[in-house]
Amino acid sequence: MSFLFQLVREDEGMPPAVVFEDSTTPGLVPVWEAVGVYDALYNSDGKRARDVSRAIAHGLDRVTEDPSLAQLMPPGVSQTEAIRFLDNVNRGCTTHGAAWIQTR
Repeated sequence: MSFLFQLVREDEGMPPAVVFEDSTTPGLVPVWEAVGVYDALYNSDGKRARDVSRAIAHGLDRVTEDPSLAQLMPPGVSQTEAIRFLDNVNRGCTTHGAAWIQTR
């Protein structure tokens, strides 16, 4: 099972629509805790994307710059996957700041 991060936008007169979605392995939880983005990812349901974007950007910088985090990766998952996911979430939150977060 994977962890799913979505941004949902609700425009006047239109039903809610997913404007961003990405998923990754839940095995990255130790990495998310180490770089300070666990709450921004897992405890953010209903928050606006702009409310977590700073934490996500900071976590992305840490994952990108700290090769020692590789030891926290589950077998078969590279640091590149953590970087890819946080980079996508960061861009999604920046682009769709008014959207609300939904996770599964």
